[in-house]
Amino acid sequence: MKRVFLTFLLIFSLQPSIANAVVIKSTKVLIELPYAKSDQISDVALTPVSVILIGTTESPNSPWVSGNLGGASDGFIASYSPLGAPLWNLRLGGIENEIATSAALDTDGSIWVLGASTSLLTPAPTPASGQVLNPDNVIPEPVQVKNSPLNRIKLWQISSNGNLLNTFEFISESIIDPRKILISGANLIIFGNSYTKSNVSGFYISASKAGAFSPKVKYGVKTTQINSAITNSDASFTAVGTSGDKLLKTKSLSKLDAVTMKVSSTGVLQVVGRATLKSTTRSWSSISAGLLQGGKVSYSNKTEAAVTKFSAISKPTWNVRYLAKSSALVTSGKNTWASFVSRGQIKSVSAWKPKTPSPIVLEFGKKGKVLNCYKLSAPAVAIAANNKIGTVLITDSGVSFGLVVIN
Repeated sequence: MKRVFLTFLLIFSLQPSIANAVVIKSTKVLIELPYAKSDQISDVALTPVSVILIGTTESPNSPWVSGNLGGASDGFIASYSPLGAPLWNLRLGGIENEIATSAALDTDGSIWVLGASTSLLTPAPTPASGQVLNPDNVIPEPVQVKNSPLNRIKLWQISSNGNLLNTFEFISESIIDPRKILISGANLIIFGNSYTKSNVSGFYISASKAGAFSPKVKYGVKTTQINSAITNSDASFTAVGTSGDKLLKTKSLSKLDAVTMKVSSTGVLQVVGRATLKSTTRSWSSISAGLLQGGKVSYSNKTEAAVTKFSAISKPTWNVRYLAKSSALVTSGKNTWASFVSRGQIKSVSAWKPKTPSPIVLEFGKKGKVLNCYKLSAPAVAIAANNKIGTVLITDSGVSFGLVVIN
């Protein structure tokens, strides 16, 4: 009898504890922001009392962005309270095509918005040879003005109550895709990508707050892309993305590696770390304070969302990967957070068994332990956190953006 009891006790002790299982929680969209065309939200920034949305609209007009469409696309900035109440908005557009991609909060309370625009191309009229007879007084058709590809970096400075203070631009010799703006003392730091034919290179540009731009510093020659960056405590920067190029003395270990690059305050490439797996392509899509990085791993038959916490470049503290349909977006607050579209079970969340790819948010503790799991009604396209508001996600259902706050 005693042996039977001990056997039963051992079997019981090996079963997963329901009390320790992570419970799946629901989230509520505080406000829905509808759109009609291919609108995008690219970034979200948090003040102690507001949520700032940065993006691009192609909708002719909008119930939540003032004014009408200028070119084929306009940038915009919109501010909301943590409860979803609209505070103010501003359309960043003219007759050119504009996009807005990133924002940074300055110490004076103003907001710097990064973006890009096209240039207007007016064909030179064909000179007339001799006198042209026009007995019917036909009015010639006006010369058609066209837009170039995106070739101008745009900087907009916005006051804390939504007034446009300054606009500056940098003309690039190639197609430009600015991805991240950072503030470092008196300077604005821009990371992004430039395109020439079928090649792509990452770049760094510094600008003063009066609009004086430094020369462009390029990284890579064919397949290097920068997706995001943070400022380090020593005034250097850590940029993340993907590359198949040789960077410094490091060569690609697969077709495309996920790369982490330390860049000096003047744009000099100092250290390169590569994350790779055999027969895969990898990329980092986001980075947050404390070297928390999110990205994806693509195999021939599946994709995984990857989340890694580093103590230094190429020195991971912990990492996790999950079957997914998207890259992982990450942010750091009191704990660390990641959002992605999940395609499979998550070991720590026994009840999570999605029949179709579904968007979720995970909260991590030390060593990558999952503390909480939240369902989303639509995939997250931007994420941020601070101690005043909590963790904020912007979702995109395909017809509207949603504002989700997790306290």
